[in-house]
Amino acid sequence: MQRPQQVITPVAPVQFKRIRNGATVFADFGADVYGNLQINIPPPVAATTLAIRLGEKLDATGAIDRRPYGSVNYRWLTLVTQPNRTVYQTDIPPKPRHSNPQAVHMPPQIGEVTVFRYAEIDNAPANLNAEALHQLWVHTAFDDNNSFFRSSNDTLNAVWDLCKHTIKATTAFGVYVDGERERIPYEADSYINQLSHLAVDANPEVARYTFEHMLKNPTWPTEWSLHMPMIAAFDYMFTGDIKLTSDNYEALKKKLLMDKARGDGLIRAPGIVDWPAGERDGFNDGDQQNQSGPEINTVVNAFYYHALLEMAIVAKAAGRIGDALLFKSRAKAVYNAFNAVFFDRTRGIYVDGEGSTHSSLHANMFPLAFDLVPRGYQSQVADFVQSRGMGCSVYGAQYLLEALYKAGRDEYALQLMTSHSDRSWWHMIELGSTMTLEAWDVKYKPNLTWNHAWGAAPANIISRYILGVRPLKPGFEKILIAPQPGSLEELHGKVPTMRGPVLVKFQPGVLEIDIPEGTTARVLIPYKLAKSQQFPPQLSINGIKESAKAESGYIVVDEVGPGKSRFEF
Repeated sequence: MQRPQQVITPVAPVQFKRIRNGATVFADFGADVYGNLQINIPPPVAATTLAIRLGEKLDATGAIDRRPYGSVNYRWLTLVTQPNRTVYQTDIPPKPRHSNPQAVHMPPQIGEVTVFRYAEIDNAPANLNAEALHQLWVHTAFDDNNSFFRSSNDTLNAVWDLCKHTIKATTAFGVYVDGERERIPYEADSYINQLSHLAVDANPEVARYTFEHMLKNPTWPTEWSLHMPMIAAFDYMFTGDIKLTSDNYEALKKKLLMDKARGDGLIRAPGIVDWPAGERDGFNDGDQQNQSGPEINTVVNAFYYHALLEMAIVAKAAGRIGDALLFKSRAKAVYNAFNAVFFDRTRGIYVDGEGSTHSSLHANMFPLAFDLVPRGYQSQVADFVQSRGMGCSVYGAQYLLEALYKAGRDEYALQLMTSHSDRSWWHMIELGSTMTLEAWDVKYKPNLTWNHAWGAAPANIISRYILGVRPLKPGFEKILIAPQPGSLEELHGKVPTMRGPVLVKFQPGVLEIDIPEGTTARVLIPYKLAKSQQFPPQLSINGIKESAKAESGYIVVDEVGPGKSRFEF
């Protein structure tokens, strides 16, 4: 598969001024992107040397921070101008780590790039103006009109904008990378990137290319291997096309690590659990190794269970029926052993691993997210998960939020996404970043970057859970629409699919949807949102009163046809 083609979008400054008594030009392009700086100097052009600074962060004086903390980007460059030449582009030397064989390199026709929002030019000609500067933003094809989201909560709206921009901006290499420090594709990063990319634009090509790249260039954590079947299954459910799995089936099957299973089905393997290590909520009594024990542990086996079920889906679709039955059988064995070995029935929560007495957030949020918790204990596990707060990294937040929404804790999940604490997406905005950070703050990861898409989980959480749009059949032939607005008084969103956009609009007592041709929908409205709590619930569809069906706390309307529908309840 060929790398998706990159495009270059020129961006004009949103702010341009002269500083330091006019000797330096300062430009703010409004957002952090991967790219280059183009300078078009009005004639006459003198022969001189310009000192150019590109950066992501400002210092306390409002100038580009020349010594930013962590791995926040700053570059100092020079450019020699020549008489009779007016158009220039900076020559950006690669950083040492970008020469690593594992790092992704830009194709020659694009050239080296760096990530920046701000530019400063010393010794700038007096006639250099705002029209002379452009940020040359490199990204893959992206339709900004494929998605939108607005709600009654301004913080949530800002978080959505942050995450959507992050996804577009980090397509620069045509393959998902882990940020500017390393530029390496990692499996877990790429899964979250895929979820959020397809939540804002219906273009699976970068995710597919990344998947095949990682099959040939795997990384080391145990759970990262188990993310590969998850990527394949999500691609199939989103697109309806099984080719990605079929073309790579045998290599993908090995990613399940079934050879590590013992007799009861659980696998023996330490796990990364979360990253950085300080975000593990004391997992395994604070083990700080790159991969953490115990050898038979809860987090790895939760992923193993989920990966088996995801692999069963794509195996069946690829015509590997025997394998699909095997994976389901293995998953059933893991489910039984998982709850026998890891569940502490006295406390009603999971311990970190076999022989452990410690219960971390991670040992409980992953089972809750992956449907491993027996029905009678889900409330207790959810209570424990909620009691730990945002006790995980920006990576772990993907699964924490999924766990909360699956447990019906939509209001608490909303509180986490709209928090203004230093462990929040608002904090990233407050710091001045326009892309999601690698960690909540530099104090939690001293070498963090400001351009890491694994922190963009809210993009997919908003579309999949707050708006509630998920595929029930491959390729969105049948769509689930199950909004979980929490305390939001209004929400309005557009979710991309391969068949066309799905529109969802909610306000108290009213849900409006618009689904594309060739699809049907199953609509679930939380019963707690109904104006009247009488039973059976009252429902009007397109102005006509209907007898509503209630299931497990939801008003259910099945086989809703294409086009617009209005539900009043």
